[in-house]
Amino acid sequence: MSEQFIKTKAVALAFALTLGFCGSVAGAQTKSVNLQAERQQLFDQMMLQPDNLEVAFSYAALSVRVGDIEGAISTLERMLIFSPGLPRLQLELGILYYRLASFETARSYFKSVITAQETSEEISLKAQEYLALVEKKLERLVWSTRRFVGLRWQSNANSAPEGSTILSNGITFTLSDDSVRNSDFSFVTTGNAHLEYDLYNQGDKIEVDYVDFATFHFDETRFDALISEITFGPSFNLGRFEIDETFAGVYGIANGSLLDGKTYFGTLGAGARIVARPQQDLELVLKGEFRRQWFNNTARRKTATQRNGNEFRGTGEIKYMFSPMFRGVLSGRLLRRDARIGFYDHWEYGGYSRFDWAFSPAQTTRLPWVLTALGGYVRRDYDDPDPRVSLTKTQKDNEYWVGGILKVPLNKTWAFMPKVEYRQVDSNNPVRAYKAFTATIGVQFSQ
Repeated sequence: MSEQFIKTKAVALAFALTLGFCGSVAGAQTKSVNLQAERQQLFDQMMLQPDNLEVAFSYAALSVRVGDIEGAISTLERMLIFSPGLPRLQLELGILYYRLASFETARSYFKSVITAQETSEEISLKAQEYLALVEKKLERLVWSTRRFVGLRWQSNANSAPEGSTILSNGITFTLSDDSVRNSDFSFVTTGNAHLEYDLYNQGDKIEVDYVDFATFHFDETRFDALISEITFGPSFNLGRFEIDETFAGVYGIANGSLLDGKTYFGTLGAGARIVARPQQDLELVLKGEFRRQWFNNTARRKTATQRNGNEFRGTGEIKYMFSPMFRGVLSGRLLRRDARIGFYDHWEYGGYSRFDWAFSPAQTTRLPWVLTALGGYVRRDYDDPDPRVSLTKTQKDNEYWVGGILKVPLNKTWAFMPKVEYRQVDSNNPVRAYKAFTATIGVQFSQ
């Protein structure tokens, strides 16, 4: 049988493997009766003609489509007896073993492909790409971190109304200078870190995530804030149930906040999440969380403990890579907040979208710049009227924001990042309604 025939069939099989790898989680579980019947016919034919590579390729392709990865592997490995050292076969075997989290075996196949003299450039590059993923998977402890530090200007640093008078319960009140819009500069920093520890159990791992935010104002120091949160827990590879590229995890939640140098609130909670990658360019994330919050009274905020209570939230996120240079994120969430006082109880729902475009402004630019456009909306409906504002009407807020970020890499770890944002809150509570424009310049460290 000719080498050209083998290559043609191998390409067809590679296409089938790719379809199998990119198939949805539901598709991985759904096995068509017609496909199974056709696969059985090919199996019977393969038993009669064990050296027929065409039949073997077709059987392996159908095995991938119905989710029988082990069946496809055994077929491909038998084909190596008739075509030893064929790079395309070894590449596909490496990919299948990678899907089964057998990373050592996958690595041996990818290395054989790369070192083979007859390997084409396209196949070699693909093997190198997967080998890099395998090497990362074989590292028991994997971590990444990011930190942004910058100078920020806000047109409305205290999130206050535009005017100096408001109408509350039919009475006109004049606001103090501290309660109307004031612009201000501030230093701001945000950071996050992610850690994964491989349990060496079919891809299961421990995941730890940390995020923080801090701001220090020039004038409005009463709004100086520090917020940090950590989540931690196991994540289980659902590949053992033939649900490929999907992890289910549970985690604990702990966070805390300082406001004006005083403890403002603390949180303990728990959550569950599912992360699925049905295609190489698509990621789906679902989360459900419970949080218990405790607030602390201070001289400025004497009734903060009235906000003590429980929070339930559900979020969903879709990440899609339209091309190597353009990707998007769409997220939605639903939140329920129950506090000690009824007028703090509320429902919140909304979402945001984000699009990142990587480009090179000049041919000499080795690292691409990234331009980001983002926007979002949140609706809040409160349960009871706040008697300080209205005896009959419950508060309703509509919050919108749009923004942009430009990331200019200075090297592989540092980048210059200017940011802009416009935010508006429309509310029937006049104290809550405001508009604000924010401009920030700073640098980001990533590793």
